[in-house]
Amino acid sequence: MENHPFPKRRRLMAPPPRSASAAAAAGGGFIPDDILFSEILVRLPAKCLVRFQSVCKLWRATIISTSFARRHLEHSRPRPSMVVMPRMFLSNPKKFKLQGVTFYRFQPGQSKVAELILEKRFPRGIPMFSMPLHCDGLILIPCVSGEIFVCNLTTSEFVELPRGSHSVALEHRVAFGFDPWSGKYKVARHFLRSSHSGGESRAGHEILTLGDGEDCWKWKATIDPPYPINARTPICLPGFFYWSALHSTTGHGLSKVSSHVILRFSLRDETFTVHPNPPCRGFLSNNDMLCQLGGKLCYVHSASPCELAIWLAADGPSLAWSLRCRIRLPIPKQLVKYVIRILGPQYIRISFPIH
Repeated sequence: MENHPFPKRRRLMAPPPRSASAAAAAGGGFIPDDILFSEILVRLPAKCLVRFQSVCKLWRATIISTSFARRHLEHSRPRPSMVVMPRMFLSNPKKFKLQGVTFYRFQPGQSKVAELILEKRFPRGIPMFSMPLHCDGLILIPCVSGEIFVCNLTTSEFVELPRGSHSVALEHRVAFGFDPWSGKYKVARHFLRSSHSGGESRAGHEILTLGDGEDCWKWKATIDPPYPINARTPICLPGFFYWSALHSTTGHGLSKVSSHVILRFSLRDETFTVHPNPPCRGFLSNNDMLCQLGGKLCYVHSASPCELAIWLAADGPSLAWSLRCRIRLPIPKQLVKYVIRILGPQYIRISFPIH
């Protein structure tokens, strides 16, 4: 990916600089910088903010900062919307590259057409990617060949993260979320180390912090996960990443039975805790999925093509599961591929292909 037309990485999450002109402007006819940034610019559309980055270095540094992005997002939340990022499914995705990526905004119940908000084209192409992750207007794109990209939809910036540790596993997943204790966004990835003695490969785990500082923009090894992490998209809630992991395997061939657990990784102390699956199933099958519902960890169990069971985990040191509801579908769904999304305290959207 050399000579790729990306801006420097450190510019994506630079903290806002201290205002040098606010004190002097207090007695003049100018608007103080803190009022200008916190009360005026945060209410403007993203397209205006992209143009205003060229006003001066102070404006650019403030607009691309983490704190400004979060305040701008809070002012933009009155109308519920979702970000749509089309992608392709291929039998051999590592040998194929996309010419670019596109992002759309869709407002359920308010519009029938998705609005194009950003389109990025790359002359050399971008590798195929797995499930993108979203947090506060930032989109993380993990490619199947190991590259990881982050896009800031507010500023239209697109950067590539440094390469992580080599993994002997063909598939891996990446976590991305906000750490309320440090006030920064963090990326985590799991990998398998090769075994020189010919035994089983050992699982590894590392994190990267977006922002400005000595420890930012580079991967840092954490404590190893107690069990190998499955190649399933993790769930990211404020301060925690939730991974599905393989606990044990018994039997062989068709009689092989796997037992899964949930690993909760704390961004505060960078440790793992082990928690059981809900009582409906001891392993995360292709027909089930982990997701988040109303800010809580959710397990969607599909006992049949016409029924879904929604389990929620209570907050606290242990994941106490409770059955939230059972949903009878009017038509059978195709197992494996479906998406669940909360639309409010009383409504859940379930999307799946039918044949």
